[in-house]
Amino acid sequence: MKKSFLTVIILALGIVNMILTAVIVFAVVPTTMRTNELISKVASTIDLEINGTPDNKEVSIEDIENYNLSKDLTINLKKGSDNAAHYALVTASLSLNKKSEDYAKLQPLVATNETKINEIIQNEFAKYTMDELYDKKEQIKSNILAAIQEYFGSEFIVGVTYEYTAQ
Repeated sequence: MKKSFLTVIILALGIVNMILTAVIVFAVVPTTMRTNELISKVASTIDLEINGTPDNKEVSIEDIENYNLSKDLTINLKKGSDNAAHYALVTASLSLNKKSEDYAKLQPLVATNETKINEIIQNEFAKYTMDELYDKKEQIKSNILAAIQEYFGSEFIVGVTYEYTAQ
């Protein structure tokens, strides 16, 4: 009697084990695979943001045209810890890729849209205090470049350079 009772318990545990294995295979594994796929997509997106797009090639210096914005900008900065009003005098220029497909069509529009470009630069500088300007120089440049590229709907503008004096 004890041997058959032990056999029934072992058989019941084996069946429960098979049922739980089936639940894992059909319920948990597909969810895990979808999660891994999502994680892979996010990781590749982050990698693209860090390294740039794979087709983003360096532009040779012969293919770059510098466009100096015609006027210096006086920009009110965000108030800092001293709670005093500060401003920056900014001189900016754009680097245009002469080999870009959109260059011939959009290059003349840079001069006519200079007011909008100035506004983009002013809006970006106004987000920072005088103390933050030096520490976040690259971030400011990349934000300005991204906003200008979005405005023109093209990446024929490949760089932004600026000089500033803050008071």
